[in-house]
Amino acid sequence: MRPGRLELIMSPAEEGKTLQAFCDDLVIPAKKQKKLELLVNRAHVQDLTVTLHAGDTLMIPLESEDVDYTPAERECRIIYEDDLVYIAHKYPGMIVHNGTEDTETLAAQAARYQLNAGIHAPVRYIHRLDRETTGLVLFVKVPLLQGWYDRKLQEKAIVREYLAICAGKARAGQKFTFNDRIGRDRHVSGKYRVSESGREACTYAECLERKGPYALFRCTLDTGRTHQIRVHLSAHKQPIVNDPLYGVPDETFRQMGLWAYRISFPDPFTGEIITAEDYPNRDYRMFRSMKK
Repeated sequence: MRPGRLELIMSPAEEGKTLQAFCDDLVIPAKKQKKLELLVNRAHVQDLTVTLHAGDTLMIPLESEDVDYTPAERECRIIYEDDLVYIAHKYPGMIVHNGTEDTETLAAQAARYQLNAGIHAPVRYIHRLDRETTGLVLFVKVPLLQGWYDRKLQEKAIVREYLAICAGKARAGQKFTFNDRIGRDRHVSGKYRVSESGREACTYAECLERKGPYALFRCTLDTGRTHQIRVHLSAHKQPIVNDPLYGVPDETFRQMGLWAYRISFPDPFTGEIITAEDYPNRDYRMFRSMKK
């Protein structure tokens, strides 16, 4: 991608597709489609019924937009970046977003990063993490494509994997599917609990290893309820260490033992699956499988 525009070579998969269908596949709203100044093989095209062919060059000019969060003093740490997205590391105790003026958030650090890197676009994260959870957050650099990434998240094509250090008794190799419904705890503000009247929730968990009284789990989400992994593990007697709401305090570890360590997602144009990994800190390296 060149600054200020997307320049794409049509693959055989696009043969015979209209510009309208191509834009629809990218989840570009109809109003924005009509305003796009598209070029096919360097020629301006206004008719969205024009048919594309393999090898055609499609150019989509991009507007230069302002960062829309007050930037923090320091930028976020970048784990992965390409022309369309970047993935930032969120430290524990930080929230992703709390309004555009709060400079103590990951979004504010992302704003600083975009200013420093010359990314002229509003800050757009695709998902969030709990305050005490550490790990990866995906941001899109091209606002025109935010709808596509949002849809892929809903379709579960964006896969997030977590590591959890628990004080449970699971055996290495055990696999679990937790399907308990989750709802708000009426007695404690900001807390959730397993509840028959709650929303459907599904977590897949596997015990990777045991070390003394601790178990290391890998978890993936089929749904994305607030505090889902934390609630499910706690409800099944596998509480996360240092989880202030659902777990057990443990001075062996510095932080809450939940880390969003891997994310995989498709490229919107090539279909390639991109995977980024954020290797955990020393709390996790007590387990053999985490030592590199």
